[in-house]
Amino acid sequence: MTHTSNRLNGLAKRLDCRTYLEIGVCEGDTFRLVEIPEKTGVDPNFRFDPDTVRDGTTQLIGETSDCYFALLPVSTKFDAVFIDGLHTFEQVVRDFSNAIIHTHDRSVILLDDTRPSDVYSSLPDAGDASRFRRQAGGESADWHGDVFKAVFYINDFWPSLNYRTFYSGGNPQTLVWRSLSERHAPLFNSLELISRLSFFDLHRNIGVLRAASEEDAISLCVSEILI
Repeated sequence: MTHTSNRLNGLAKRLDCRTYLEIGVCEGDTFRLVEIPEKTGVDPNFRFDPDTVRDGTTQLIGETSDCYFALLPVSTKFDAVFIDGLHTFEQVVRDFSNAIIHTHDRSVILLDDTRPSDVYSSLPDAGDASRFRRQAGGESADWHGDVFKAVFYINDFWPSLNYRTFYSGGNPQTLVWRSLSERHAPLFNSLELISRLSFFDLHRNIGVLRAASEEDAISLCVSEILI
């Protein structure tokens, strides 16, 4: 099991998830191990033969998430969504905003790579991240992009959502669900300002991520959805 599939499967069992959407399937390591009856994966460039995975309850769609959502009937809803596509703020905002349309009151959305490991990892271009880190003498291959800005976007523009971010055990991820239990006032109140945030701005405002242990985050999510 991957860390992500373990998290998703745990949520799915507790919330009785029946439908699953994954944006950014890549090699399919997580997708194959998610134990939800009806699964849909979207990726413009699968790094495996999707025909080896497709069946009557499993769809693999070889196109961009923008194209997929543009033609998806509004009536299509998912119980769980995992967003791990292009690691840029703009694309994650589009994927998240589209996913919200196709979820319901008991749905959960998991965002991948929401806390970069260093300043290089936070750059929106993977080539820049690798090149500048090597020039500075670093050896890590980490690249999380500027996905962290999407958490600021949720904080500032989605008051009807609750979320928690966990760092240990695999990639840092943010779990999002519908809830009116916690009020969060806008911090920047501007998409432009959020789009310009740096790695250092993140750490000046690290509380926005709402860090929690994985166990506490999932328990809170489940308790608020099933209340």
